[in-house]
Amino acid sequence: MNENNSRTEAVGQTDGVGIGDRGWAAFLAVICLVILFANLGDAALFEPDEGRNAEKAREILVLNDWVTPHHNFLPTLDKPMGFYWPVALSFKVFGLTEWAARLPSALAALGCLLLVYRFARRQWGLTAALWSCLVLATSVEFFIFARLVIFDMSLTFFLSLALFSFYWATGAQDSRTRLFHSLVMFGAVGAGTLIKGPIAVVIPGMVVFIFLLVTRQWALLSRLCLLRGAVVFFVIVAPWYLWTEAKNPGYLSYFLLQEHFFRYLTPQFNRSAGWYYFFLVLAAGFLPWSLLLPQMAKNYWKRKFDEINLFLSLWTILPFIFFSLSSSKLPHYILPIYPALALLMGRFIAVRIRDAGSKPWGVVAAPWLLVILTLAYFFLGAIWPGILAAPIRAAAAKNFISLGLYGALVLAVFGIYAAGHRKSAWRDWGAAYLCTATGLAFFCIVIGQMMATASAERTAKPLAQVSAPFIGPGDRVGFYDTYLTGIAFYLAADRPLWLAQQEEKNRIMGSNYLAVFRPEAAAGQGQVVFPFSEFATQWKRKDLILRVFVKEKNLKRMSDDVGAEPIVLTKFDEYLLVTNR
Repeated sequence: MNENNSRTEAVGQTDGVGIGDRGWAAFLAVICLVILFANLGDAALFEPDEGRNAEKAREILVLNDWVTPHHNFLPTLDKPMGFYWPVALSFKVFGLTEWAARLPSALAALGCLLLVYRFARRQWGLTAALWSCLVLATSVEFFIFARLVIFDMSLTFFLSLALFSFYWATGAQDSRTRLFHSLVMFGAVGAGTLIKGPIAVVIPGMVVFIFLLVTRQWALLSRLCLLRGAVVFFVIVAPWYLWTEAKNPGYLSYFLLQEHFFRYLTPQFNRSAGWYYFFLVLAAGFLPWSLLLPQMAKNYWKRKFDEINLFLSLWTILPFIFFSLSSSKLPHYILPIYPALALLMGRFIAVRIRDAGSKPWGVVAAPWLLVILTLAYFFLGAIWPGILAAPIRAAAAKNFISLGLYGALVLAVFGIYAAGHRKSAWRDWGAAYLCTATGLAFFCIVIGQMMATASAERTAKPLAQVSAPFIGPGDRVGFYDTYLTGIAFYLAADRPLWLAQQEEKNRIMGSNYLAVFRPEAAAGQGQVVFPFSEFATQWKRKDLILRVFVKEKNLKRMSDDVGAEPIVLTKFDEYLLVTNR
């Protein structure tokens, strides 16, 4: 794995349009920035994950507590603190907006793209680097999670940095370069552990171990500066975990056993699914490029399987198998395999275009076909809503003009390319890449707009906006037998929202940690969670004005519990805002 001699083939270096290396790099940068940042702040925070995570970051600033994550002013340690720090800093710099909340995830996605570009450029050349980045940026799952306030894109960045650094460290001949990449690898694993826990050690650990086992290159371990790397890892990880355990006794055993060991081995977290679950996730999440996966697999099976292909294949396959065996499954668990899979796909496309000469149509047809059919489906659905899935009907109707505009732009780009292809005007890969990247960028803008419109159905923002005029400075706000994680964020609450719920409930605000430990609220905040009987006592207080969110279907039960008919102030969707005064 000599770093200086690692480029195995320069794939398709002549672009046929004369843009040049710097021009292509600039074009790719523009495309990636448009895909990642266009409409980034337009969607309201989706329930429950985005609302919960943004609120935890906001409460860092409210409480000035950078050690213990709080949700609704209760210590909530289901996840480590690492992800909330950059979100809180983004709030501090840019304000409490959806754009600021999502900025760390978008930057992490941009970091993944930079790593993929650097790796592919050094190993295979410009063409493979450009295609690999385009594949990654436009894969449905990667694109979506780059725009959400959730841990997994940041985790994916640090796991990618760790695995790329391992490859570069073991291939470097210069001792300083080797030391640098080794320390970056251990530092990245440490940062990932602060974001989501030991999984940041498990995933790169299994890939590295099996790679060394299969290649019989155990001597490469001597190049990794293991002792100094371990020191870096523990310097990053130990302070927060030990400090948190000291402040919250029992945290480490809960986090390691419940949130990892039992989550993986048992279905107690209600996240179980069949063994085929991630095959379906990958088929949908890697669109439009998953249409080419059978061709890619067949191609690599027939070609010489070199060391780089082995490394990237293990990076793709091992985490996929690991999470498929888990008793807890969610779509974003396999996000860390996407950079490696995009590299394999990018190299495959570059080689196929090179082999096809001036006729690369067979490779680029798949993404074009999916884009055109999807836009046509949305556009026709805006006219005849019955053909659309229920969750996107309103979004398609509200974006009718945008769908038509961007659909026309995509068709124009496609038409230009198709006409040139038919007349053999395009040569090599340049025109195919230029048109495909442009069309996919337009498509991603449309999807971003659709997400923004659809967010109204999965967010607390409109409810907060409708309710805010009815809530005075001295009023106490609460929920009866329900909770929306984003309400506190959008109301900019400076004290807890009361929760009335069954005392034996095994989850509080979606948190297992809160249900297990029942921790006290932050200093001076008082009681937050009330059994129904205690809530009824508070409801009857003459000195207290309560504003309570309740589902309309539960209003009668609430009336029976409190012994009075609540006064309805306003309504949004299935929720009512009621008061005792």
